Amino acid sequence: MPGTRKPRDDTTAQGVDDAPLAATGVANPYALAEAIVGHAIDWAAVASPERMLEDVLRTPYEQLFDPKHGSPLYVDQHVDEKGNVVRSAPTFTDVPGGNDAERPDLANLTGARTLAELVKMLTPDEAAKIPVRSVVQRDGGALVDLGEGPSVHQRRMSEIFRPDLREVFFPLFKLGYHPANCSWTDVGRFYDEAAEFFDPVQGGVGDCYVIAAMSSVAWAMPWTIVDRSRATSPNNQLFVHRIGFTGGNGLEEVEVTDSILTPSGSPSPLYARSVEPGEIWPAVYEKAYAKWRLSEPTDFPQIPSIAGGDPSIACRALTGLGDYRQWHSSFTSAQVLATIKGHSVDGRTTTPMVAWTHGTEPFDGAYSSSSIVANHAYSILGWMERLVPIRRLPFGDVVRTDVLDGIDVGAGDEAIGIGLRPVGPDLDLPYPLPLPRPLPLPLPWPPKLDLPRYRRVTYVVLRNPWGSTPGTGTSTTSGTYRARDVDWWRDVQLGTNGVFALEIGAYHRLYAGTGGAH
Repeated sequence: MPGTRKPRDDTTAQGVDDAPLAATGVANPYALAEAIVGHAIDWAAVASPERMLEDVLRTPYEQLFDPKHGSPLYVDQHVDEKGNVVRSAPTFTDVPGGNDAERPDLANLTGARTLAELVKMLTPDEAAKIPVRSVVQRDGGALVDLGEGPSVHQRRMSEIFRPDLREVFFPLFKLGYHPANCSWTDVGRFYDEAAEFFDPVQGGVGDCYVIAAMSSVAWAMPWTIVDRSRATSPNNQLFVHRIGFTGGNGLEEVEVTDSILTPSGSPSPLYARSVEPGEIWPAVYEKAYAKWRLSEPTDFPQIPSIAGGDPSIACRALTGLGDYRQWHSSFTSAQVLATIKGHSVDGRTTTPMVAWTHGTEPFDGAYSSSSIVANHAYSILGWMERLVPIRRLPFGDVVRTDVLDGIDVGAGDEAIGIGLRPVGPDLDLPYPLPLPRPLPLPLPWPPKLDLPRYRRVTYVVLRNPWGSTPGTGTSTTSGTYRARDVDWWRDVQLGTNGVFALEIGAYHRLYAGTGGAH
């Protein structure tokens, strides 16, 4: 299970029960920020969403997505010496009033003139726990960046997570969940047309493993998520939904109403929501999953208690298929790609697939430079190939245009020299490719042809269940991802709704494992 046990070397291991078998899970920072400020935010209208997240969560944006930085997204977890994610109830300290002098590792350090004076201002115990983030050599000295010690970190987390928010996100377990200043409210319809892969958006609870699984199921097996409901009032305005999940005891069904937990006076869900306004099926499924997993007898399950889990087991629970997982440390990138292709047709997965990242970045800058989130689950939509120029080469004194840069190629296309040799019926590029003009005259004889070459790059197409924050960097690509959606071709815009394409080598390095249900 991701982050907490010895990796398996097989790809067909079945889950044995539905206890909290894994620790994969981190909250959606955008949903968490909305809960902290107390109202919904139109993020599309915000000039700099990253800056707003920094202000609300009081953490530099590049330090939000890894627990080693003390991010509030990981307040309930830490990485142990073996690199495993360990979850525990967060500890908060509320100190009314106070000033910096009462905070031993954040004393007024501005008056220090020597290193000895700086250390003297701190208690020996606190000084030993303050991390040195970096040391930059400069002429005549060095610039030292100190992190916060444990007491300041605890104080900062206590100020971010006010007492009223702690009951919403970190409650003590109890049956019948009714946190203060919140209410269970019917805020919409199950769905408008059908369940779509881009509908599910994770909320402020770290259950990305099940939200990613929902998206994968809606993409690969769109007929699986259906509304089986019955009316519970004479005017047909109140309904109960019956939803089945498969676990160690086989198929089990639970019934839940349309009531979703919202802040009092607000229609915005605290937890899962849909991209489609007024649509609530992701929230209903999340509620039903929590009721099933926690064996909650009432209609009010304590959803925060399902934070952390195994996305492969969630795929099994939603579909009734068998779960599997492939740990990248035991397989090459070619083997991982073969697994993804083996569960795909025309570049699109036909059974739900998921991926999960390492508990912390595998090497310095791995996640901060790519917008990949540590200890997080993602949906896998499929794979795609493109021809990327190896380098630009001159033809005489004329530089040829890279006409194939960013062009999608099918499995039947082969890159050779100046262009493509058609070996299949699906070639949709101009052939033969035009020669560059103008040609240098007189032509050299014998002609010297130094032709551009291209390499075929394979990408894994993923979706962040936050519905935002796609991967970035030189290992990703832009444009559209085209896949055959059962009986029609669908174009998905990369870089939107959390969808992105990541080169297979980078995917193998940055993600801990690939899995799903089949």
